[in-house]
Amino acid sequence: MTYCPLDLLESYLRRFVAYPSEHAPVAHVLWIGHAHLIEHFDTTPRLAFMSAEKESGKTRALEVTALLVPNPILSISASPAVIVRLVSRGRVTILFDEIDGVFGSAKAQEANTDLRSVLNGGYRRGAKVHRCIMRGKAVETEELDAFAAVAVAGLRSLPDTLSSRSIFVRMKRRAPDEYVEPFRHRYHAEQAKPIREALEEWCGEHEADFIGAEPAMPDGIEDRAADCWEPLIAIADVAGGDWPRRARRAAVYHTESAPEETETKGVELLNHVREAFDTDDKVWTIDLLQRLHERDESPWKEMNGGKPLNDRGLAIRLKAYGIKSRDVWIGGKTKKGYYAEDFHSDWNRYLPAYHPQGNGRDEGEEIDNKNKNLADIAPLAHGMAEANSHDAFEERASIRQYDGGYSREEAEALAAEELYPDIPDFLDRRRGAE
Repeated sequence: MTYCPLDLLESYLRRFVAYPSEHAPVAHVLWIGHAHLIEHFDTTPRLAFMSAEKESGKTRALEVTALLVPNPILSISASPAVIVRLVSRGRVTILFDEIDGVFGSAKAQEANTDLRSVLNGGYRRGAKVHRCIMRGKAVETEELDAFAAVAVAGLRSLPDTLSSRSIFVRMKRRAPDEYVEPFRHRYHAEQAKPIREALEEWCGEHEADFIGAEPAMPDGIEDRAADCWEPLIAIADVAGGDWPRRARRAAVYHTESAPEETETKGVELLNHVREAFDTDDKVWTIDLLQRLHERDESPWKEMNGGKPLNDRGLAIRLKAYGIKSRDVWIGGKTKKGYYAEDFHSDWNRYLPAYHPQGNGRDEGEEIDNKNKNLADIAPLAHGMAEANSHDAFEERASIRQYDGGYSREEAEALAAEELYPDIPDFLDRRRGAE
């Protein structure tokens, strides 16, 4: 079996870092490799060593990374101006420790919006930062490059926009039966030097292989996730051996866990509202709020100030998606509420596929279609489900009666025509008794 410098790199890292999963060292090794080849890629993912508690090995991960990447800048505090000026001087690798001190609270995030913008924008080639400078008495502008490899370490999590550009390694404190070597910079740095040099030589020999590289991505790895993983998988493909397989497995693993890191409060609300609707096509606001409050570990039961989410708070949050409450008729009464159809577009865009609990089976499961095409009968089956709803019939009849000025008998006839269209004999259960 042939080995490449990536194998040496992994062996060295595992001596000092207790990884939380088998996929984490794969991401770490490939990220270090991409830092040496960054000029051949259009994007550079942020590598985020984050943990819930202190003493979980985050800083150690950055310290050993610094021995293996080109021109490392290991910092615990750096302004946007410092970072862009360091980057503009040439290829550097930014290693930002204690990032929670910068983004750990809403107040801290607000105070560091410029730094967040630099870290966000700098993940794509061509990102620039523009500043005004004084030359004598004249005010001039300067353009500085922001494209650079960045790894961070800190507690808890990152701002949403930075999270979506990051590969997370959720570090944990070592268990009693987990062992890593004590790291001593004074002599372990010398051991890393030949590994880094071998990696640099390997990257130089294979530079041509990365020009225009478009590796095949695993199913489900697309959009920004593909931006993050494409450079790493390209390196794995050139390395050969079991690296291509391990890289793709790592990509799937980290991408599947990404929603936990990148889900905003708005997307969380959309998800919980979808679950609250379940199989209902409409619901009053008061009932929707009750369902949101009563879900297990509900974040809506105690909002800011300890008060639950109310109708106004719900309306404000949904307004960002263009969703508004409407008059909803249920059981002969009209109250403010929401229709599921108003959410469908955003559910499809922001959330994964969902299978309502309902009665535990698909709507068409009981339909004997006599081998008819399911795609053809699906709309009809949906119409039958609505037609079989007494509330739907009463609502339509009442609308025709009061809004259209029809008699009750005429209104019911119109409602029946709308709800009971011509249905093929093999689907029409109403004709079963004939």
